[in-house]
Amino acid sequence: MFTYQSVTARPPTPAPSTTTTPTPTPRWRLKTPGLVSFTTEKCQSLGRGEPPYYMVARLAFETAETMKTALTSPEMAAASPTRPNFATGGATLYSAEATVIR
Repeated sequence: MFTYQSVTARPPTPAPSTTTTPTPTPRWRLKTPGLVSFTTEKCQSLGRGEPPYYMVARLAFETAETMKTALTSPEMAAASPTRPNFATGGATLYSAEATVIR
């Protein structure tokens, strides 16, 4: 399994609460070729203080080739300009090969 991840920094101003409003499914996600799963995770501290990151978005693909194809697709190109709308504190993008240990 290969993943493409976006780690979003804390926004400079507090983001509005989304606890009562579900996050809508992005339209590009519904049509991204080869996408196996899409998850978002809001970071919480396990200790004192706030975590350095605000949110993680993870897109999973079966193979590296499938991921490369998806990242150059029109659907992903359409999603790129929307990043500043939700990543006001900036974002770090990376890919990873996941190993599942059971």
